[in-house]
Parts: sequence; C-alpha cells; structure tokens
Amino acid sequence: MDLILWRHAEAEDRIPDAARALTEKGLQQAQKVAQWLQPRLPQDVHIIVSPARRTQQTALALTTRFETSAQVGTGTTPYKVLNTIAWPEAEGTVLVVGHQPTLGKIASLLLKGDETGFSVRKGSIWWFSHKQKGGQEGIILRAVITPEIL
Repeated sequence: MDLILWRHAEAEDRIPDAARALTEKGLQQAQKVAQWLQPRLPQDVHIIVSPARRTQQTALALTTRFETSAQVGTGTTPYKVLNTIAWPEAEGTVLVVGHQPTLGKIASLLLKGDETGFSVRKGSIWWFSHKQKGGQEGIILRAVITPEIL
C-alpha cells in the first residue's frame, strides 16, 4: 500500500475554521503540487479529503474525483485516519488531504512508532510505501515534496 499525506495549502485566517479558503499563494501551492503528483499517481488512486474548505480547494487543484470524510478532518486523530484508510492492509494508493498536526503525527507513527509528530509544511506531501518481503514488513518514505522546491 502507498499512502500520500497532503497538507492543505496556505489558507486565510478567519472564523469559522472550516470556512477558511486558500489564499492566492495557497492556490499556487496547490497547483504546483498537483502538477507534480498528476503524472505519478496511479489511475485508481483513492483520494480522501477533509470537509474543510481549504482541503477541498487543495484537492480540487488535482481532481474532482475524491471522497469527503470527517474521519480525516480537523480534530481527528492519527489512528482514526489510519483506520479509515485501512493502513497498511489495503491495496493500492491512498491520498489523504488533511491537516496539521494530525498528518505530522501520522508521519511520526510510521517512521518512529510514536506520535511526537513532525512539522508538515503547508501544501506539502509525504509519500510512504508499506512493503512485505520474506516475512519482513517495512515502511519506506518515498518522497517529501514542498511547493517551494517545485
């Protein structure tokens, strides 16, 4: 299974939190990352997006074919997200468009086995693969891409 964590791009500051839209910079960030992802994603990628406006806009830079789920929304836990996507048992590739600190905690769980968390920059992706070979399991960090490097 491949898991791609995509943090929403830069959003405006306002209340209510769920209504925050992407800034012009955020729209550009989302486009850059979407252009990088597009040729690398398999056709059958399963995309799950938080219901927050900023995550919806980030995902729309890539496609209109995605599932909206509160299970990956603000205030969720890393374990709820991983449960929702059936990590690591599911087949194929799953792209989650979500929020910090949850995404950073997921990355930390996968790489270190604890929830201390990493800082996932706005608009960035972290791409993981889960492999089994000869009875051994392994998690590979395939890529970390930020809009600034594209």
